[in-house]
Amino acid sequence: MPAKARKTALRLRQHRTSTMKFLPLDKATFEANLASALDNRELSCYAIVDQAQDGTLLARFEKEQISMRSKCLLPAALGSDTEAYAPHLVALSPLAADIEAWPDIAQGAASHPASLTLLASTDDFDTLWESLAAFTEILLPDGTDMILAFWDPAILGTLMGQKSDLTLHVGVPALTVSQRERLLQGIQAWWYWDREGHPQQVLPGENDNGLPPHLVTLPLKLAQVQVDMLVEAGMPDHLLSMLQENQPQLLMDIPPAQHYRLVQKHLLAARKLKLFGMRDIINYICAALIYGDKLQTNPAIASLLAQVKAGDISFEAAMDQFP
Repeated sequence: MPAKARKTALRLRQHRTSTMKFLPLDKATFEANLASALDNRELSCYAIVDQAQDGTLLARFEKEQISMRSKCLLPAALGSDTEAYAPHLVALSPLAADIEAWPDIAQGAASHPASLTLLASTDDFDTLWESLAAFTEILLPDGTDMILAFWDPAILGTLMGQKSDLTLHVGVPALTVSQRERLLQGIQAWWYWDREGHPQQVLPGENDNGLPPHLVTLPLKLAQVQVDMLVEAGMPDHLLSMLQENQPQLLMDIPPAQHYRLVQKHLLAARKLKLFGMRDIINYICAALIYGDKLQTNPAIASLLAQVKAGDISFEAAMDQFP
């Protein structure tokens, strides 16, 4: 790695408390780190813009002359209508952070994290595109292929086990060390905003004992435990989507910013009752939203839930007897 790139990489560090607890970046540190990367002639800065999340952002980058070049990250979508709804790798102008529209774009990303992530890399555009595009397709244990949406901050954080992202449902890395380093190959820093709008910074780690990243075979074939982790990571979002579609009235009086945490809390409570089927879990969450604290404090309900946990009755049977 060139000396200037090493110097930049060394400056890009996560915040830690005295007890070594990782914390999200504060806004000033994030802006300083990004500015340092943009100013470093040995690095190039990029964005991944998800057209499915914000169909106007890529055009705005071009209009404001923030982007110098862009290309759809999904090889199978190139030249098709799907491109309009796919993630794009965007080469950023070195002057991006100085452009008048930039603060508004960054604030928009903090409010809508799934639309945008930022990267600093020693690779040129074509090399980075090839590396990232090759990671978009993975194989399940049975050989079925699927798209790995690593540009989604919730998935990226889960893949990396981002310690400072306290909003993740699964907080341990879903990828092995070698797999993580393969995804980060050539990348000095990867920034995203978590679901609460805090900047997060992903840095390459140590890989002294793992398989060298360039020897990791692509398309990546995941083990079943990795698939299970990714499915679980998306469970609160999936349940919240089901609620919003089928029982929106239960969320009407709750601030939107609290929806995810509330669903996650009730999901964990349902698991403690040994409820694992999707129907039972969604019914439990609905009951929790309807009954509130009474679900825990009402003696009759508490007795019924104890029977559910013991396996004596089904949750559906218990609900039929709720006062």
